[in-house]
Formats: sequence, C-alpha cells, structure tokens
Amino acid sequence: MDNKAKLLRRLIAMVGVLMLLAGISAAGLFSLQVVNGEEYREQATNRLTSSMPVAASRGEIVDRYGRALVTNQSVYSLRIDYSYWDKTNQNANILSLVGLIRESGSEEVDSLPISRQEPFTYTSDAESKEWKAFLDFLDGKKVDGKEIDPNLPAPDMIQALRKYYKVDDALSDGNGRIIVGIRYEMQRHEFSTYNSFIIASDVSIDLITQIKERHHEFAGVNVETESIRKYGTTYAAHILGRVGPMYKEDWEGEDGKGGYNKKEGYQMNDEVGKQGAEYSFEKYLHGVSGTRSIETDITGTVTNVAEGKKPQPGNNCILTIDLDLQKALEDSLARELSKNPDAKGGAAVAIDVNSGQVLAMGSYPTFDLTQWNEMYDVWKNDKEGTPLYNRATLGSYAPGSTYKPLTAIAGLEEGLITGETLIDCQHYYTRFEQSRTYTCMGRHGPSNVLRAIQKSCNVFFYELGHQLGGEKLEEWEHLFGFGEKTGIELSENPGSASGPANRKRMLESLPTLNSWQEPGGDVITTAIGQCDNAFTPLQLANYTATIANGGTLYRPTILRSVKTYDYTGTVKAEKPDIIRQIDISDQTLALVREGMAEVTDDQGTAAATFANYPIKVAGKSGTAQTGGQKDNAVFIAYAPFEDPQIAVAVVGEKAGHGSSIAPIARDIFDAYFAKDNSANVGTVPRENMLLK
Repeated sequence: MDNKAKLLRRLIAMVGVLMLLAGISAAGLFSLQVVNGEEYREQATNRLTSSMPVAASRGEIVDRYGRALVTNQSVYSLRIDYSYWDKTNQNANILSLVGLIRESGSEEVDSLPISRQEPFTYTSDAESKEWKAFLDFLDGKKVDGKEIDPNLPAPDMIQALRKYYKVDDALSDGNGRIIVGIRYEMQRHEFSTYNSFIIASDVSIDLITQIKERHHEFAGVNVETESIRKYGTTYAAHILGRVGPMYKEDWEGEDGKGGYNKKEGYQMNDEVGKQGAEYSFEKYLHGVSGTRSIETDITGTVTNVAEGKKPQPGNNCILTIDLDLQKALEDSLARELSKNPDAKGGAAVAIDVNSGQVLAMGSYPTFDLTQWNEMYDVWKNDKEGTPLYNRATLGSYAPGSTYKPLTAIAGLEEGLITGETLIDCQHYYTRFEQSRTYTCMGRHGPSNVLRAIQKSCNVFFYELGHQLGGEKLEEWEHLFGFGEKTGIELSENPGSASGPANRKRMLESLPTLNSWQEPGGDVITTAIGQCDNAFTPLQLANYTATIANGGTLYRPTILRSVKTYDYTGTVKAEKPDIIRQIDISDQTLALVREGMAEVTDDQGTAAATFANYPIKVAGKSGTAQTGGQKDNAVFIAYAPFEDPQIAVAVVGEKAGHGSSIAPIARDIFDAYFAKDNSANVGTVPRENMLLK
C-alpha cells in the first residue's frame, strides 16, 4: 500500500508540473500573438537582415626600389542587391539607371561582345575569352521555342536577346542594347540573393546624390566604397597587366575544374587578375573578403549595419623592374623605331646577367593602362600596330647573325675549329653551287672565328654549320633555351629551334613543308640564324646573359619578393633559379666574348654606336630575312665587357640592319650606368639598393 501511495503522489506532482508549464506556454503565446502581436509583427517587418561581403584591397605592385607601379584608390560604386531589386520593372529601371550613370560621366559594366552603337557588330573574335563566354551563355537559350543561333548576324542577335529578356518593342535599338547588355552582365555575375551586382564603379558624388534622392524609384540600388587599381606609371603595361570582374567561368574554371573558389577567399563579384603580373601573382595580391550584416526595413532603407569579419588585404609584390630603366627602354624604342618609316614594331629586354631578373622589358607600340576603358576598342581594332600584343615574350623572330656566337661556341666545343682556324671568304660559298648560290655581305678573305664574329662573315659560319650538322646545332640551341619556354611568369612563346627534329614536328601540322635538307641549305642557313629559327626577344636576352656570365642559364623572372600588406614581413623571397649550367670552356668563352667585343669597336658592325662609348660593350648585330620583305633588325649586347652586369636584346620589325637599332641598346646602358638618376646608380652598389 505504501508503494502505491507514493507512486500516486508522484504522478499527481508530474501532472501538476506539466499543467503549470502548459499554462506558462499558453500565456506566452497569448502575449506574443494577442497582447503584443502587432508590435512584434511590426518589428519583424522592419528588421530584415542580410549578410554581405566586404571586399578586401588587393596588394600593391612596386618596382625593385619600392616605387609605386600599381596601388589602390577608394571610390564609390553602385551596387544592386537582388532581394530588394524590382524584377518586374527591371528593364525600365535599368534604362533609367544607365541614363543617370552616363549623364554623370561614368560608364556601366557591359561585356556583351556586340558594339554599343549602331550598326551593331561583334567586337570579339572566335578565340577570345569574351566570345567563348558568350557562346556558353547562349547554350540552351530559347526564343519562340527555338534555341538562339550563335551564328546570327549581330543586329539579329540583338533582336533575339531583346525577345529573350522581354524588352519592350517600342524602345529604340540603342535603348534595347543597353538593357540586354546589363541583363547579360547580371547573368554572367550570377546575380542572385547571394551575389549582388556592381553596375558602375568610380561614380561621382552627384550621381550618388541623385540615387539617394530617388531611392524609392531605384529600390535595391545602394552605394558602397570599393578599391580600384591606381597606376603610378604609364609604362610597363604589358608587364603589369590588368584586373577585371570575376565571372561564372572564372569561378568554375574554363574546364570546370580550376578557377577561383571560396576557400581561397573569393566572392563572385571580386576583381581578379586578367593579364600580366596581376594575373601571374594573383595568389599573393588578392585579399580575403570580410562580411557585414545589414538590417533594413521593408522599403529597403538600411536601419543598422553591423561589422562582422574584417577583410584581409592582399600581399605586396616587389618586381625586378627598375622604373627608370623601363622608361628609358620604352622611350628609346618608340623614338628610334618611329624614325624608320618601314618599322612596324619591336621589343627590347634588359636582364640581370647574374640572376635572370628582368630589369626592363618593353613592346612597341604599347598602350596606357590608365586609359584602358576609354581606348580599349581602339587598341583592340588596331590590326597593324597591335599594341596589346607583347612582342617581348610572344613575338618570335629569326635571330639572324645574333645566332652566330652560338654556332661559334658549338664549333669550338665540338673540336671542329680553334682560335687559329681560317676559313676563306671570297663572298660566295661554293660547296653547294650546284643547287644555289650562298653569299656573304662582304669579301673577308681568310678569317678566324674572331674576325668572323666581328665582320659577321656568312661564309665562315656556312662552313662551320655544315661541319657541325643539324642535330648538333639543334642540341646546342636547346642548351641555350631556344625552342622552349623560359619559365618567366608571363605568357610566352616557346619559339622554334631549327633542326631536323624540329622540322619533323613542323611537318606533322604543315605537311606541305619540305623535308629537312642536309647536307645543303637548311643546315647552313640555320648556322647563320635563318631557316626555322624563331626566338623571342626575351630568349635572345637570356642567351646573351648566359654567354656573359660563363654558361649559367637562369630562369628569367619579374618577381623580386612578396611582402605582407604593411611591408613588415616577407612572404616570399625569390632566389635565382638555374635551369642548367652549360659546360663551356674558358678558352671558348674568351674567344667568343672577344669577337663580340670587336663588333662594337671602330672596325665592327656596331662601330657607329659604340666605338667611342665610355663603357666597353660586347654585342652582335643581326639582319634577319623575312621572305622578300624588309628585313628585321636584331641586336644583342652585354656590359661592361670586363665585369658583365646587364644583357640586352632588341628587335625591330622591318627595321633593316641590326646596327640601326643598336642606339636603343646604348640608351638602355646609358640609363643603367647613369650616375645622376633618381636611384643614384653608379654611386651606390646596385646590390645594396634592392628593396629588402
């Protein structure tokens, strides 16, 4: 009985507790829904919270002495937030918003590869990233039940897109183009609840004022502060490159695998490197975005902003470039080549002989990154000058007689000649006179290797090339890095190293070519820098540096080091990277270097430029045939002869003889060895001036 009584009392107690809790809950619900329901309902309505990314500043890019090349500038931008954007009337709102943006002097974001003005034309070629992105966008898109044909003429494509985006038929073609351009851009950015859309950057205060005054008309359009790239120089455009908005294809990667992702600190609207150092050093330069919580009322008015995770700025990249030297190089290229009415363009590279660091590198014609938005269409459509093309790393040219030091090294090292070996030049090379006549520029008589390099005697090197053979020449070409990429951090062309193996590869894609002819014309013209030889100016500069430093082939680099955002710590310190050590005897090097030194004395082919120069320079001029057109001019040099520090290569398209562009090399040496420039070069050891 006692146990039953105890159980009954416990049961009654539990029921009592449950009833008490139910009563408290009921009272709370009554208070929430009936007594204070209206108040809580109003609070919920007025407090809509969303989390937004806060962009991080990119790291700076400076030259080797810390001079600013690319920094950041804070500007105002217009951001459209999906949650509050009027999607029903968005076409009309886009048109009104773009009208205000243009009236204020700013420009909307629009990458649709169709001209913005009538008559409509396509603005991207089939191989461009913009066109490939457009084709991906069109895939599966339908109008009137049919997929949009990607081969439509541009005006018809605009009409198809107008239908796809339900643009009012009453609007003009120009206004319709505005709307489809922005709608296309929104889709590329994957505009959604999770991704806002920046419609215009670097907008004026007047525009911001108008947007705020008309905020009911432009619900979801907000102002934010962002960093844009600011250029401290108009030089080095091909080296520095540019940034641009990240699109869906960047996020996923072109092959659906790589690309950027959240783990690397990216948001869909981030600016990312597209070309040059901005692209190559993206992993250092990009920061990690922060977050902030934004409370708004039902009208979209911000009622509270709560900072969350702070953004982390990117690291700073110190390049190997000397801005003063870069300026001298580009100015001289433009000045000297513009004097020649036949010259079509050119490039020059200056490289540190003992490290592979690129001190300056320029391509002519060039462009100004500070005018990218205004002038891009003009530069892109300049098919003759092609200023956007980096000839220094992408252009490949027959080296002409600048190749002859390589043939000399190969002949000496293979034991086919010595410094005393004489080959008689009577203007004609008669070994293969049954097939065709091979000539020299002069009649040099019995010549040793020194005289042959100084006078650039074709007959001497024809004969030496015949003795070496194509396979051996090709072997030595590759030892000096020809026919393969140098490994620099920029886009580059591997070029072509002439020889039987290379010709066999060429025949696979060009079966109409002749097979390699040896003995005969192919091997002997290879020996004087013609035939299939095609090298970049960067490769030529690195080859010259390798001769100067005794046979060490370095991987060229434009990166000196990477510093933390406040420059207090080192993230990466670049060290010289040796590709290979070429086994060349001291005797061979001495002979070839002396021959190159005689090129610049009062009897050499570059005497007019260097005979009275205060610093002894070793060089070699070249005149490269271009199939019956005006010859290309090539010149290589290093200095000082006794203690090499800097090597230079210059190419002038259709500029004639190599001696005609030797003044460009002289101007580079002038700037490098000057005692009165801003870096005090000459009074302070250069190695002590490097930014630590």
